[in-house]
Amino acid sequence: MLIKDLNIKDRPREKLINKGANYLSDDEILAIILNTGSKDLSAIELAHKLLEKYSLRELIYLNYEDLAKVKGIKASKASKILASFELAKRAISCFETEELSDANKIYEYVKGDYLYATKERFILISLDSNLKVIKKTILREGFANNVEMNIRDIMQELLRYDAPCFIICHNHPSGNPTPSREDKHLTNFIFKYCYDLNFLLVEHLIWTRNSYFSFNEDGFFKLLMP
Repeated sequence: MLIKDLNIKDRPREKLINKGANYLSDDEILAIILNTGSKDLSAIELAHKLLEKYSLRELIYLNYEDLAKVKGIKASKASKILASFELAKRAISCFETEELSDANKIYEYVKGDYLYATKERFILISLDSNLKVIKKTILREGFANNVEMNIRDIMQELLRYDAPCFIICHNHPSGNPTPSREDKHLTNFIFKYCYDLNFLLVEHLIWTRNSYFSFNEDGFFKLLMP
């Protein structure tokens, strides 16, 4: 059925305007993004077909080549879908704060980077002396639960942005924020190495969807101070 054949109050765009976006189904929201259907399908039918093939979570990770393989999804529609999801991810990561002074703020600040991550990802946040963000950088992304970290990558970023302080974060896709022995060893090494060069690691946060582990709150750094 074409959208124009629907009762006007049941059309996705009109429903969004009159009731709000939260009243729309996933099919209807995606249909608005697509804007038009294909030769054989209406926008809603095409959206439904796409969501039958891929879940919303899977759509987040698709690239242009993946989307272009779906019948009825050409350059314009694929671009709109990719841009919409990228904008949503960026919006999630925009946590306005003057400074990252506690673990909860850090947890929210990196949420957009980790919320849909299926692999372990290592993030460096370069800070000025007031703990204000200078630059956030994804340094490494691993496979399964393993990220190999190179201290040179950290030092390059800190020197590039003249950042005296920094935060490191990584996620546990398993959902368990408890640090492993390797996590503790890595934190110990990075803290001591950088401290000797006058760069201060102020936090290492292990992120999961529902909780986090803070090395700073746990008192780990106090034990490392000379």
